[in-house]
Formats: sequence, structure tokens, C-alpha cells
Amino acid sequence: MSDIPDFEPKQPSLPSVSVQDEIPQPPSVVIRADGEVTLPPQKKEESGSLIWETLQTLVLAGLLIVFFRAFVFQNFIVEGTSMYPTLMQGDRLIVSRISYIFGEPERGDIIVFQYPFGPERDFVKRIIALPGETVAIQNGQVFINGKPLPPETYVQNKSIDNYGPLTLGQDEYFVMGDNRTGSSDSRSWGPLQEHFIIGKAWLIYYPFERFTFIHHPNLEIVP
Repeated sequence: MSDIPDFEPKQPSLPSVSVQDEIPQPPSVVIRADGEVTLPPQKKEESGSLIWETLQTLVLAGLLIVFFRAFVFQNFIVEGTSMYPTLMQGDRLIVSRISYIFGEPERGDIIVFQYPFGPERDFVKRIIALPGETVAIQNGQVFINGKPLPPETYVQNKSIDNYGPLTLGQDEYFVMGDNRTGSSDSRSWGPLQEHFIIGKAWLIYYPFERFTFIHHPNLEIVP
């Protein structure tokens, strides 16, 4: 904080005002012979101004909500068990849309995206392989560029399936559900293109007993 020099402020000379200027005159109220009271016109103006200010506030609030949903955060409800036990049926999520504006999706991220063969539906899965990588599965073990993926401690229902090898394009990701025996993912419908990604799952906010920030493990490939 910058220092403020000491000085003696000069008192400004105040313009002289009359007593009449200082004390506002009360508004005139007209009482008709039949007893009806006519309100002063400025009351109507004040009422109209209050309505206009309220409308402005509502419009601003609506624009802020639209902005946050479009560029910052959005809420989703988990349906199904494809991400069990990490995510459960009925979990309510806050998804960060801004995460991938300033950064790239990473292996291990849990993402929400539009289903490529039905964009009106939203899926939630985990990123397993990144653009340009070659992914293969042998007896349930995932290999990236011929090297095994680190132990997936978040997987309880392991599979013994085989897949690939498949080399991803420059805008493609390979995604899988944590429930490997009960998930429709890239093993069945192929790679996910980047433009379908909505955002990164950030928080479980309901049910309250499951309130937690979502962990995204660092799945580095062992050299």
C-alpha cells in the first residue's frame, strides 16, 4: 500500500442556501369533496422506477446464470452404475467447464461429455488414453503404447476382455467406465472426439453424506 502524505486539507467554501432550499416542501395532497384522496404524481414515478430496477436485476441475474452454465460450472445427475464405485446412481455433480478452456484433458480425468451417437444424452467416463496414443487391452489389462497402465485402484469390477490395438487421432480420447463389466464406453463405440467434451467432474454435492471433491489420479505410464 502506498504511503499517504500528511497535509492539512482546506475547508471548501460552501455556497449559501436559503432555509427554503434546505427543507423540502411536502407534496401536495388534494382531498376532494367526496373524500377521495389524490396522490401526488411523483409516487407513480417512484413505483415505475422500482419496477424497472427490479426487472434490470432479474435480467442481470439471468445473464449471470447463463454465463456460468455456458463457461464455468454446470450440474448433472448420475444415472446408472457405469462409474461405480467412484460415482453412484443419483449422485449430483458440479462439472467445471472452464477446466479445459485453460488446459487440456489428462489421463485419469473423469469427464462429462455428449454421447457421440446421440448428443442429446450426456455420459460420464474416465479418460484412459490421449490423442496420438495406441491403446490395447489384454485380459482386462490396459496398455498404452505397449506399456501397462498403472494399477487402477478405483476399479472393483475388473473385466477380462481384449481390445485393439487402436491408435487415436489428434483430437480423440479413449474413455472407460470404472465399472469395467457394466459400462458402455470406447470399447464398444470407439474413441471420443474432443469437441463432445463438456467438462471435468469437480464435486459431488449431493447426497450430503457423499459430499466430496472428485479425485483425478495421475496415471503416468511407467517407462
